Amino acid sequence: MSEMSRRTFLWITGGSSIALATDQPRKLVNKLIPKVIPPEEITPGNWTFYATTCRECPAGCGMHVANRDGRATKAEGNPAHPVNRGALCPRGQSALQGLYDPDRVTTPLYRTGRKLRPKSWQEAFDSISNRLASGGRVALLSSLQTGAQAEVLRAFVAAFGSARLLFYEPFNYEALRAAHQQLFGLPVIPRYDLEGSDFIVSFAADFLETWGSPVRQARQFSDGRAYRDGGSPTRMAYLGPRLSMTASNADHFLQVSPRQLPVVAAALLRVIMDRGWNRNDLGPVRPALDALLKSSPLPALDQEVLLTVGRAFTSAHRPVALAGPQYGGGPAATGTALCAALLNYAVGAIGATVDFSRPHALSSSARDAELDLFLSSLGPQDVLFVVDANPAYARTAAAERLQGAGMVVYLGSLLDETAELARWVLPTDTPLESWGEYQPEPGVDGLMQPVMGRLYDTRGACDILIALARQAGRPLRTARGTAPADLLQWLKERRGFGGGDQAERGWQAALRTGGAWPATPPASGTAPAPRLAGISFQAQRPTAPARIEDVELWPWASIMLYDGRLANRGWLQEAPDPITFIVWGNWIDLHPKKAAALGIESGDLVQLTTVAGSLRAPARLTTEIHEQSAAIGLGQGHSALGKNARGVGSNAFMLLDAAQRAGSFPPCRVSRVAADAPRPIRTALCREQLHRDLLQSVPLSVLRAANPPKEEFDLPLPEGYHADRDLYPPHEHAKHRWAMVIDLQRCIGCGTCAVACYAENNVPVIGPELVADGREMAWLRVPPYRVPGSPWRYAWLPLHCQHCDAAPCEPVCPVFAAVHNEEGLNAQIYNRCIGTRYCSNNCPYKVRRFNWVNLEWRKPLDLQLNPEVTVRQRGVMEKCTFCVQRIRQAQYRAAREGRKLQDGEVVPACAQTCPGGVFTFGDLLDPGAQVTRITRGDPRRYHLLHELNTKPAVTFLRRVDNDVV
Repeated sequence: MSEMSRRTFLWITGGSSIALATDQPRKLVNKLIPKVIPPEEITPGNWTFYATTCRECPAGCGMHVANRDGRATKAEGNPAHPVNRGALCPRGQSALQGLYDPDRVTTPLYRTGRKLRPKSWQEAFDSISNRLASGGRVALLSSLQTGAQAEVLRAFVAAFGSARLLFYEPFNYEALRAAHQQLFGLPVIPRYDLEGSDFIVSFAADFLETWGSPVRQARQFSDGRAYRDGGSPTRMAYLGPRLSMTASNADHFLQVSPRQLPVVAAALLRVIMDRGWNRNDLGPVRPALDALLKSSPLPALDQEVLLTVGRAFTSAHRPVALAGPQYGGGPAATGTALCAALLNYAVGAIGATVDFSRPHALSSSARDAELDLFLSSLGPQDVLFVVDANPAYARTAAAERLQGAGMVVYLGSLLDETAELARWVLPTDTPLESWGEYQPEPGVDGLMQPVMGRLYDTRGACDILIALARQAGRPLRTARGTAPADLLQWLKERRGFGGGDQAERGWQAALRTGGAWPATPPASGTAPAPRLAGISFQAQRPTAPARIEDVELWPWASIMLYDGRLANRGWLQEAPDPITFIVWGNWIDLHPKKAAALGIESGDLVQLTTVAGSLRAPARLTTEIHEQSAAIGLGQGHSALGKNARGVGSNAFMLLDAAQRAGSFPPCRVSRVAADAPRPIRTALCREQLHRDLLQSVPLSVLRAANPPKEEFDLPLPEGYHADRDLYPPHEHAKHRWAMVIDLQRCIGCGTCAVACYAENNVPVIGPELVADGREMAWLRVPPYRVPGSPWRYAWLPLHCQHCDAAPCEPVCPVFAAVHNEEGLNAQIYNRCIGTRYCSNNCPYKVRRFNWVNLEWRKPLDLQLNPEVTVRQRGVMEKCTFCVQRIRQAQYRAAREGRKLQDGEVVPACAQTCPGGVFTFGDLLDPGAQVTRITRGDPRRYHLLHELNTKPAVTFLRRVDNDVV
């Protein structure tokens, strides 16, 4: 008889013998981790926060990543970082899904034939270094890098006598840089400062989504739009072919086809000049403007609207003009950007809202011609290193050119389309496992540090290159002549933290801060002098008589997927598009008139064809796209990358190539395909309010009246109850009555709050099939509703559990799983719930979710789960809890410190990450709390479905209709 340990004996005699009898494969896994010599930086059960820099896009926001017992579980914004001030976008929230991606490459791979086979690191280093030592010519293509990483990459190619290094980004703002080169001699992307800007003109620049630095711009825009007594909110005009999320936030939307954008921009500039509204002289530009306006007929526009926009733009104190899109170049896009730059010069915005002294890091990314030359130069003697870039996906014909290199070595974390072409695939750390730095603009030096230990046998990309150079007999050296062993040493030396106690203390302080930047933003630099005399617009190429099937293509960048690099993340695939609320795929937008002429109906499978290629996707018929255009979202249609991305949607990049990019907006042919189309999956079927007044608004003039009207409002407190109409008695709350205020005027519809809720509360990703069946699990949704009386305006209603004081869900639960707790929360006790779903049937807000199936957390995604939140199983109802785990943590912390809980100390995940500052959370029993002041006194307050008398704890603040000029 084998010996039985005391632990096993107690486990079995404690009743677990039943489990062994019924589940024999079960193994004893409940092991204690010895802490005889505890780790210095880990306290079991405590949260540790690491400051780092987000690298999910080139914006470079600061992040705090929460770590519990060695696992990173939540990404949040760094409040001290000057770019994002504590907020994040959906892509930043999803960084952890990149870290825990089940499809990550975990070991070096070598291609033999068509298959990639595992190899050791030593085998990889031996093979590649021997090729380098034997005279292989080095070429290196990388995603955008700055600071120490950029220095290592430059040193690597220089060590082998090469200068072929490009930083490749699919969105390189080529048109904007070309325009600034022509006007100012500066081919850069300036810093656009919307802080205090009172009028914005956007020429198809979706600056609230993917253009520029979206989180910073969204925060500045929402601050400007916020209602203030006596102040005027920021106003915006948007000119473009498609009603994007940014366009729907505008006061004026002028629908203009892609090729007409520069003409309309020139017309606006001409209106300003003719009326003498410009502050700076534009006389030398007049002949070029006249030539452009004569080359293309001005589209039919409401001239009064154009006049209104011009007057408002020139009379504003801090106006700014923005030009998109961020991909491609060519006459139309460059002409539009040039007109936007001239508008900024005309009103004195250069040096104020447009700062050329702080160019964006993307200014150093490769232009299209540079990339074409780079790819064309590859030959059999070349060893091409590709670092975290995927040109084979985003660039037609790139795959064929990449295969012209003698050896392709891919350094990255996923097997994307470019990695599938490589001889060697070397797995790299993700940004959350890496050391490094990133400088989105001069003066902002963000540090990157590992927020947890490595999951797999991966290495930093720069560490791999340093090791390869050393093994090939070409050790890399810094500017000081030293040869660091890895990127961390290189980084410390570059930043002046080489050695000694004082240097180490400075290094630790920088790590805690997340980098280095000035305490107050520096003043704008001197405005560059324009070269007006040399301005010229390239005339539009005359087009052949248009056929009925011809349209102008308009690819647009998704706020969730960006350029496609993040398409394998379930949170982002399941997060709805802000306008259509479609998930898991993309679609083609066509105008109903164009569709009727071609015999296309909504949902039909449609083919788009350009000189570069073709794709198929379901059609969505809408007046939100110009009649002569067809729009499709970028970022989908991967043939590799991972399970969540492969085969989902269509790749719009395949319609673009180098020859076409010269035109930026290519001619495209539309045709109906006689085949079944994949049905677009929507999680909100209706965008009309149907006279229910869900999303309410109030004119600004009414708010400014001496006695604004007051409407009936019942507080979710005993004083809000009335014996003559209330069926249930009021609740008495001993210490707290938690409540929330949602300012609809600030909400831009980005959906960041919903993704943060997924991350914080272990909300599962259920996949396209179950979502299509109506089984979505999101606790918080931000559906769009059409603004009454305006065909071009949508507004968004963040909606989660309202934590009603007279909650209809509570009395119908037969097992008391839905209960009202002592602090006013409508709690859901999972181990009581038997799944009758009576509570969901009785909830007028429809914010409860039922687990229909047991969902699998693909390993290692289970490591991201928040240990403070229960993981639910099939048959259980769930919903928003106001992040009760955060409430309890704040209460425990205050109790340990022997003090009262402070207002603002409890911040739910949605409120913490919101770029617009939409959410305010606090205790209604605290008379000094901000949530109390707003709930009791704001003239815009209302309760959703107030007539049902549920007394919600969530107070909405009405949107403000800006009817005052």
